[in-house]
Amino acid sequence: MHNKDYLYSVAEIRAVENSLLNKTDLEQLINAPDYKSAISLLTEKGYKEPEGSDYSSMLDGELSRVWDMVKESAPDAQSLDAFVLKNDFQNLKAVLKSEVMGYDAKDFMVKPCVIDHETLLDRVGKRLFSELPEFISETAEKAYTTITTTGNGQLCDVIIDRGALEAILSAAKSGGDMILSEYAQMFVLVSDIKTAYRCIKTKKNQAFVISALAECDAVNARSLAEAAVSGEEAFAEYLSSNGLSQYREELEKGTQNFEKFCDDSMLEIMKKAKMTAFGVSPIASYYVAKETEIKCLRIILSAKLSSVSNDIIRERMRELYV
Repeated sequence: MHNKDYLYSVAEIRAVENSLLNKTDLEQLINAPDYKSAISLLTEKGYKEPEGSDYSSMLDGELSRVWDMVKESAPDAQSLDAFVLKNDFQNLKAVLKSEVMGYDAKDFMVKPCVIDHETLLDRVGKRLFSELPEFISETAEKAYTTITTTGNGQLCDVIIDRGALEAILSAAKSGGDMILSEYAQMFVLVSDIKTAYRCIKTKKNQAFVISALAECDAVNARSLAEAAVSGEEAFAEYLSSNGLSQYREELEKGTQNFEKFCDDSMLEIMKKAKMTAFGVSPIASYYVAKETEIKCLRIILSAKLSSVSNDIIRERMRELYV
């Protein structure tokens, strides 16, 4: 599809953007006296009422509904898959580990995703890895071989996580949209920094760190790995010398600050789509906006159930698209 072919789809998306929650809406939810009151406010905004305290299923269902709508708006836009592929690889983890540990994988599989759950369960269960979509087939076979021959769940996770990042980059590039490509590049960068930092804390060797990192435009995976195994000071210096001092500063404030900074930075990329009526990025931006909204709602509702103070909730809020 050409950029101009999206004009009608983008017009549809612009209309539904009006239903996104804004900062005033979130403030009302934060100020709600308890969980039940917050849920009541949400239902007034169009969300389905959950059963008891099971708000997670309600939010998951809403995000899946939005994904289905977005895909219908641009059925030929495979680059949109970049935004949910992480769930397919998460589902792969669930399926493989269920075979080793004996639990029901369906209890841990998530949506929205590209591969339906039954197909993934069937192909992996029958070892028909080549019948899986190309973006995941090689990773699935490699991860299966690793976990069944070594029993090393951590190494299996590393293989799957790196496969996910590479698939996300490939999907984003497939449509030729600059905003989607920029978003995917930042997603991989952020993931690499988080992985490298965890490897420092767990004292992983260089070979392990390199195997866990995916290449992206902002950093060289091998150089990042070398900095990580040299310790926190060398790692921090590497970030600063490569124009990533903000990431260093937020990491030094703590992982929660870092996660919030990264989420807000990625949303800023998608906000560029507000300035165009062409291409797939305005459609993708709506999905990211809804995903961010739901992340905020998870924080609020969890906090209401745990009696966390409103000030702490506000500190954890992400920036919104609207």
